[in-house]
Amino acid sequence: MTSWTRVRADLRRPEVPAGRDQLPFLVGAALTVAAIAQLTDPGEAVDLLLLAPAVGAFVLRGLVARLPGEVFAALVLGPVTVVISRGGVLEGTLFLTNIMMVYVAWYSASRLRPVAVLAATAAAPWLIATVLVPEEAIEPTPWSLAVVFTFTLGRLLRRQQALIDALGQAREALAEQAVAEERRRIARELHDLAGHTLAAMLLHVTGARHVLRRDIDEADRALVDAETVGRGSLEVIRATVAALRTHERGTDRALPGSADVAALVEEYRRAGLAIEATVAGTVAGLDGAVGTAVHRIAREALANVARHAPENSVELVIDVDDGAVHLVVADRGRPSAAAEPDGRHFGLVGMGERARALGGELQAGSTPDGWRVDARLPVDVAAPEPCPSVAP
Repeated sequence: MTSWTRVRADLRRPEVPAGRDQLPFLVGAALTVAAIAQLTDPGEAVDLLLLAPAVGAFVLRGLVARLPGEVFAALVLGPVTVVISRGGVLEGTLFLTNIMMVYVAWYSASRLRPVAVLAATAAAPWLIATVLVPEEAIEPTPWSLAVVFTFTLGRLLRRQQALIDALGQAREALAEQAVAEERRRIARELHDLAGHTLAAMLLHVTGARHVLRRDIDEADRALVDAETVGRGSLEVIRATVAALRTHERGTDRALPGSADVAALVEEYRRAGLAIEATVAGTVAGLDGAVGTAVHRIAREALANVARHAPENSVELVIDVDDGAVHLVVADRGRPSAAAEPDGRHFGLVGMGERARALGGELQAGSTPDGWRVDARLPVDVAAPEPCPSVAP
């Protein structure tokens, strides 16, 4: 973009809209300045009549939200200059130009146009004192300095307002981002809970159906296990709702972590999955968000196998080395099913989000005879605690 293009773009910037709540101040200030000027340096009735357009300009500025600064300046500077040049009377009306300068600098989005108004307004006292009525001995320097001061004040107010607007926009963006993140978090929680529970229950019910005719006791055991899983999921739902009401209940119930992986594996084994698990002893030392992520990723990966390939054998490996926990869940047997037609893989999305939120990475994809989930999460391992053994 050339310099001339930037100049033209700056000149085309509209005025920042001003609310009508400014009208009482503008009118009051203009009338007060005119009254004080008449008392200290009185003019004739015709002088007050000539000054009326300048006072009217302040009324117009309060009524028109985007009144161009140049128009406002001309409506004030013209009458004030004419009145004072008629004999040096009403010199105090130059205060009107100071008030005008504040508003022009304050509500102009352009940078160049207020500077042009500043130059004209600062030159007006010199024009009056040296050209129009030199015999009146009007001192122009204080008036010009006052114009520069009010211009600076107006630009500072513009900058402050711009910062306030930017802060408001940032606050709204952060609020929207927080809402979106909370929705994603709730979606992950619901998906993990429902997916895990339904997968385990379906495995139990399927097992019961297969042995119903030849082993009533085994079918009954499978149905009891399905009922147990369902009741457990109900408790988890209640705990999740309670966690969302922490301020009403006091403290959250502890979420399952890496120390609960052994129980997770046994649950799916009882449901019918053939799982070979290798979990390092230091895994039990993982706590906080990392421990929860390890449990949730493992649970989702096992639930996917239970849903899509329950007859496959599963290998689960969790180890900690080089400041990171490495989790692998791979199933072997029947190749993975075709991708869903609508492309929705909320479980994979949720696992990836959990890993990335902790600065880790997750890869998931099909293999020639199944599916593999590979996650790596950075971690500071706490002091190792005894980990429940997981039979291979």
